[in-house]
Amino acid sequence: MSLYKSGPKIYRAGVAVTAEPKNLPENVRYEKFKGGKYSKFVLTGSYANLPQASGRVFEIVAEKKIQMRDDYCIENYTNDPRTTPEDQLVTEILIPTV
Repeated sequence: MSLYKSGPKIYRAGVAVTAEPKNLPENVRYEKFKGGKYSKFVLTGSYANLPQASGRVFEIVAEKKIQMRDDYCIENYTNDPRTTPEDQLVTEILIPTV
């Protein structure tokens, strides 16, 4: 999972967990998301296509006048690139919306 804000360039890597983890390494921290509405776009194919796909997502959001809220965008990688053929990789691009 990748989290980012497009305004101020902020990037975080993360994983989803079912409960708050204990005894985390020094440079790792737990943060619970407050949730909210997201608009979902799906890319099937190589991760190399993510920059172009994300750019197109933001164009669509602007064209459709979808109001974004100030929160992290999320790239959710739904399958394992070690066992999934590159052309079958699925990435959900989630945009925080009002």
